[in-house]
Amino acid sequence: MMASSNKSSPKTSPHSRFIPREEIDQVAAWHFSAIGGVTEPAPLMDDENTESDDMLAMHQAVHEAREQAFAEGYAQGHDTGAQEVRDALEAATLKHNSELAERMAQVLKTMAEDLLDKEQDMARQILELSCEIARQVVRQEIRTNPRLLRPVIGEALEMIVDDGLPASVHMHPDDLARMHDALTKTLGESAPDFVGDASISPGGCIIHTPTTSVNATIEKRWARAVGNLGLSIEWASEVVND
Repeated sequence: MMASSNKSSPKTSPHSRFIPREEIDQVAAWHFSAIGGVTEPAPLMDDENTESDDMLAMHQAVHEAREQAFAEGYAQGHDTGAQEVRDALEAATLKHNSELAERMAQVLKTMAEDLLDKEQDMARQILELSCEIARQVVRQEIRTNPRLLRPVIGEALEMIVDDGLPASVHMHPDDLARMHDALTKTLGESAPDFVGDASISPGGCIIHTPTTSVNATIEKRWARAVGNLGLSIEWASEVVND
């Protein structure tokens, strides 16, 4: 038995064909109805868009508020940090300047004290030099003009109480040899005894009475004179070379 030459046409699936647009009268979105027969209205697209816009606006506002808060916090922190740095620098500068001022004051004080000491040393050296010059002048005058001893003896005799007791004037033998006649003539009958004493330097004398003594040596008078200047310089006797 031979197969039939006519092939049967394939069956068309009801889901395999496209529906032409002209066959579609109206298309509407399908919504499930609520149980009980009450039909809920379909959500409106405008409401969804409005809610979406509100959410975007809210997110934008939150973002802007966050950015503003961050900026304000950053600015406040920056200002606070900068102020702290300025305060620290100012405190360090004040401390440094204070320490520098104290050191400068100490240096100036030390310099002033050193200058005062040097001035006092210079003044003392000048006085000592003046005393040395005066000593040389006095020595020269004593050597060349023995009459200078006459007022010295007169002043010393005036210091003795007039009690009628005998007095003796001790003086260097060279002075006695040159001044004896002049002193005896000047003092007359009240002239004391004159005694040569090599222990007494030229230009001075010591007057003795039974009750008192008057030291009018050149060393004593010199010490009194330089003592008034605040000095303590001894009268160094000249060394005579034989």
